[in-house]
Amino acid sequence: MTSDTKLYLAVGILAVLGGAYYLQTQKRAEDTKEHSYTAQAAALPEIKVTDDDIKKIDKFVIETPEEKADGDKEKKAAAKHVLVKQGEEWKLDEPVKALANQANVESLLKNLKTLKVKEQITKDPKDFGKYELGDKEALHATFYKGKDVAYEFWFGKRGGIGQMSRIKGHEGGYVVDGYSSYLYGRDTKGWRDLTIFKFDEKKVKSVELQNEHGTFAFTKDGENWSAKYQKTKQTPATAIKDFEPKKVDDLLRAFKALNANAFGDGKQPGDVGLAEPVGHLVFTLDDGAKRELAVGSNAEGTSRWVQAAGNPQIFSISSWAADWTVAEVSKFQKKKDDDKAKGDDAGGEEAPEMPGMPGMPPGMEMPDMPDPHGE
Repeated sequence: MTSDTKLYLAVGILAVLGGAYYLQTQKRAEDTKEHSYTAQAAALPEIKVTDDDIKKIDKFVIETPEEKADGDKEKKAAAKHVLVKQGEEWKLDEPVKALANQANVESLLKNLKTLKVKEQITKDPKDFGKYELGDKEALHATFYKGKDVAYEFWFGKRGGIGQMSRIKGHEGGYVVDGYSSYLYGRDTKGWRDLTIFKFDEKKVKSVELQNEHGTFAFTKDGENWSAKYQKTKQTPATAIKDFEPKKVDDLLRAFKALNANAFGDGKQPGDVGLAEPVGHLVFTLDDGAKRELAVGSNAEGTSRWVQAAGNPQIFSISSWAADWTVAEVSKFQKKKDDDKAKGDDAGGEEAPEMPGMPGMPPGMEMPDMPDPHGE
């Protein structure tokens, strides 16, 4: 073999080796690119929810899993809440039929826009258990547009890297940012409208309260309140002595946006003292409209069962408002300052004057007594 032949052969071998190395390098670069963060992020599912999409959602179902007792935390049963949109208003359809808390519904729907897939944690359904993503472990949320499922999620364990989740139409488990367990995991009370009634306190022209202590009538003239009290039907109504007008303002603040703290579902008026109310409260507005409330027996603690006129629903209200409905006259009177004890400036009461000896003239001091120890 001549030198030229050897040279050409060597060049050919180098060219082949160089080409192979180039192809291998290119493939490695492509593999690296394929598994890079950018590539992985591009392959993640995207949750696209617009304002128009939210407007089209007309039903959603939230199924919360059973929570076991943990320390002071009591066991919480599994629950299912179904909410449907009727016209422009959301209603709770399960587990009870009631008006929904519109603000809480809107907060949940707006949260859909903030959900973002951060990374994939597994492709194997066998791993769902350790991430609490199984059907019996995860919170299941389904949103509908008509009869079609628009969005469906399973939210499981919350970890240091974020919220573990499953997404309909995508294999495996993911970490999602933007999820709020507070918005999704409400109890029935949290999905219901708590409003009993509302009014503008500045438009109230009179208030009437009847309870076991008598009848109170408060009338507003301009900016000033006057008050009368009638102990029984047989006694005449008289002005309340030492009346404090600010007390009526306090009463109005307690009732101007009256919310329930519990619901008397399944209870009858006779069960909660509303067949024969212990109190009756009426607010009359300057346009003649009224807000009326019948007051029953105690609910939990010092809360009371009530029923608003025109509404068959039985509610419980907190003691802050309930205490006004069973008020005595003293609750509307000015507080009397306690007499200051003598010697208060000296940090305590003045020592009582020692009595004199029997037969001693008034004002004469007792003589010094001899020291028993001779000192």
